[in-house]
Amino acid sequence: MRIGAVVLCLLLSLGVCAAGLDQARSLISENRLAEARALLETTVKDPALRGESLVLLTRVSTLEGDWKAATSWGEQATAALPKSSEAHYNHAVALRLKLTSVSKARAMFGIGDYKTALARAIELDPGNLDARGEEIGFLMSAPAVAGGGDDKARARIRELKAMDRKRGLGFEVALLRKEGKLPEAITLMRQILNEDPQDHRTRLTLVTMLQEARRFTEAEPELLILAEVKDGIWALSAQYQRARSRILGRYEQEKAVELLLDFIARLPENADGLPTASAAHWRLGNAYEQLKQTDKARAAYQKAIALDPANEEARKALKAIGTA
Repeated sequence: MRIGAVVLCLLLSLGVCAAGLDQARSLISENRLAEARALLETTVKDPALRGESLVLLTRVSTLEGDWKAATSWGEQATAALPKSSEAHYNHAVALRLKLTSVSKARAMFGIGDYKTALARAIELDPGNLDARGEEIGFLMSAPAVAGGGDDKARARIRELKAMDRKRGLGFEVALLRKEGKLPEAITLMRQILNEDPQDHRTRLTLVTMLQEARRFTEAEPELLILAEVKDGIWALSAQYQRARSRILGRYEQEKAVELLLDFIARLPENADGLPTASAAHWRLGNAYEQLKQTDKARAAYQKAIALDPANEEARKALKAIGTA
C-alpha cells in the first residue's frame, strides 16, 4: 500500500497529493533515502508543497553525504521559508557537512554562514532542541578562534537541561568525557539510567564507558540486564559486548569465543545497529590469539577480511601473526 502511494504521487505532476510529504518523512525515518528523494523531487514542483519539500530534500541529501546538493537545497529552503526554524536548522547541518568535507582554510572561511544559519534557527524557535544540540556540539568541538569553547558549551547545556533534562544531561556527559573526566561521566550516566531504567541505548553507552575505564566487572551486570531485553537487537549487542569485555580485559577468553560464535550464528543479514560479522570474526581472532590458538586466530582474521576487505584491523592482526 505504501509503495502504491509513492508510485501514485510520482505519476502526478503539479497536482501532487499533500500526503506525499508525510510519505517522504516515513521513508526518511526508514532510511529509504533514494525513494524519499524521488518523491520529494516531485512534490517540490507544487508551489503549495515547495517549501516543506525543500526542507526535507536538504535533510535527505545531508543523510546521503552529498553536501553540494544539501547546501543548495538548504539555500532554497531558507529562501522559500525564511521564518522556518527547521529550514535554517537543516541548512546549518548541511553547511557543517560541507565544512567537514573541505580544507581547514575553506572551512574557516565558511564557518560564519553555518553559525548564522544555526543562530537564526534558534532565534526563530528557542525550543528547537535539535538546533540547540547542534550548537552545543559545535561549541564543544570548535577551536576558540572559531567561536568554540567548553565554558560556552556548559552555559548552553544548562539552558538545554531546563527544557529537556535528559538531553541536557547527555551533553553534560559528553563534555565531561571531552575534559577527560571519565569517572564523573560514568557517575552521571548512572544517574540518567536510574531516572529511565528502560533506556537501553544509555545502558549500552554506559557499558562502553565502563570498558573504556577498564571496569569490566561493573559492565557485566549491565550487559546481563540487556541480554534479557525481548528486542533481539539489544540482546545480541549485549552478547557481543560481553565477549568484547573479556577480550579487552584478557580474562575468560574461552567464554568470549563461546559468546562470539553464538553471536555470529544468530546475527541477521540486515543487522543495522549491530557489529558486523566481519567485526565479530576479528574479535574472535583476538580471543583465539590470546588463547595461543594461532591457526584458529588466523582463520578468523581471514574470514573477517573475506567478509569485509576494508577491515583494516583484521588485516593488521593477520599481518602480525603471519600467514601459515
